[in-house]
Formats: sequence, C-alpha cells, structure tokens
Amino acid sequence: MLLIDGVRYEEWIPQTEDEFEQVVKEHAQEIFGKQSIYLDRKQKLKSLSGVGSIPDGYVIVFGDSPQWHIVEVELSSHSLHDHIVSQVGRFISGIENQSTKNSIVNAIYDELTKDACLKLRLRKAIGPVDIHKFLADLISKQPILTIIIEKETGELREALNRLRYPQIDVVEFRTFTREKEGLAVHAHLFEPLFQAPTEIIPPTKPKREIITTRKVGGRLTVKDLIDANIIKVGQAIYGWHEGKRYEGKVLNKGEIVVTPTGEVFDSPSGAASHIRHYQEDGWRWWHTKHENGKECKLDELRKEYESNPSP
Repeated sequence: MLLIDGVRYEEWIPQTEDEFEQVVKEHAQEIFGKQSIYLDRKQKLKSLSGVGSIPDGYVIVFGDSPQWHIVEVELSSHSLHDHIVSQVGRFISGIENQSTKNSIVNAIYDELTKDACLKLRLRKAIGPVDIHKFLADLISKQPILTIIIEKETGELREALNRLRYPQIDVVEFRTFTREKEGLAVHAHLFEPLFQAPTEIIPPTKPKREIITTRKVGGRLTVKDLIDANIIKVGQAIYGWHEGKRYEGKVLNKGEIVVTPTGEVFDSPSGAASHIRHYQEDGWRWWHTKHENGKECKLDELRKEYESNPSP
C-alpha cells in the first residue's frame, strides 16, 4: 500500500502484457528522457542461424551521446528462465546479425519519416545530418537491452548477469491506484534511466557558514566517489566489447588505467570510448564489485552517492 497525504493507494497489477505495455508507452519519455523517441515497431531480431524473437519496441536517445535501446515489457508472473531470460538470449543472438541491423535501420527510418512530428523532432536534434546515415551509425553500436517489469526480483538480476551481456537495464515500473477510484487516479513509481539536469540557484545573500554539498549529474567524478569512500583506490573495473573482457583500475585522482596496456584516462567514459571506438557512457559500461560483494555498474555507485545526504 502507498499512503499519500493520508490517502490510500493500492498496487495495481496488470492482467496482460499488452495492458502493461500501453502504460509504459505513455510514460516512455519519463523513463528514457525528453531526448528520446519510443517506437512501437515489432521488428524481429533474427540471428544468422534463424533463431530470433520480436521485442516490444525500440528507443532512440539523441543528444551528446546517442544510444539505442531494445525494449522488452514483461510481467513478473512469466516464467523467469523459460520466457524472460530465453527471450533476452534470443535478442542477444539476433543483434549480432548485420542483416538484422540493416532491417532495423530501415524499419525505424520508415516509422520516423512517415510521422511528421517524430521526423521534425529528430531533425532538430541531429541538424543537417542525413537521417538514414544517423540511424545506420547509431544501430552499428551495441544496443542497451532494457527490460521494464512491474516487479523486479534478485533472481531476475542474477539470471540476466549470467548472460554476460554488458548492457542490460532493468526498470521496475510499479503502479498504484487510489482506493475506490481505480486507474482513473493513479501514481507510478520507477527509477528513470536518464540523469535530469540540476539547476543551481546562487544564494541571494552571503552566508557566514560553510555548506558542504554533493555534486550531481554530469559534474560528478570518480574522485568524488573515492572521497566519499564508495570507490577504493585500486578498485578493479571491467566491461565487455565484442565478446572480450577488458579490465581497468581506479587511480588515486579518479583516473582510469586500462590493464594491461597501462593507458590512463581522465574518466570512465574516456576509457570506455577508447576501447569501443565510439562515444560510450563509461558509467553505464564499466562494472565493478560493490562493497557487499555483488556486481554492479559504476552508475549504480554514482546513484548511491547522489542519494546519500551531504556529510
């Protein structure tokens, strides 16, 4: 139960995947950010051997670091291994097929160009670049597999980690309805996949006391996490590219050294982009071990830092 200002809200459980998918689509920009386009295009991902599956949709995120998502909307009532993990495994096999990537580019291009509003939004975002070329360059990158589910479990996360695909996001999207009102009055609870910019308002008059604040959003550095004792100097990090595991370590000033080459980079994204040969969000690509021993992304440690009060 959720209690808001004394009013009771009860958790709503969708009866079908289609019903849940409609709710997710309505809030796609809240999940993926305003610089995103959700495409409800059922384009099959098919491997060279013919094995494949059809995701629920695709998301294009433009901006400074464009990325694309393959989206699967799921219910926790579905069989974990026989349905959810098996489905994701088929996606992973299918996206290795260049012919499949070409089909996705053409399908998304068709969807965008037949919708004047979507085409205008993308045109404003990418400028004079040819839309088809932009899509071809984007789809050549490794996608993020995003599973949106109404209830996440530790078992699901562990099962997905065993697939050893470097970029799988799980969004737990819960819905609560006002008591006796049903879906007419509701609230959603979820963690968005984008970092909203934070507006800094200067003080209106000088303050004598010293106020310590934490950095948020893109200004955050690995050094900040070291100072907060969330990441240790020498902590190992790792990621996968084209089936190969790459490793690195955190240096005392927050730089990343890639082993065994010894190349040093100022940020996780700099190191990840060097390895992957295109602009990559290193916070989401690099993995490490949390102090509790569980595998996590650097981005999860960043969120932990931002959620804690200032010392």
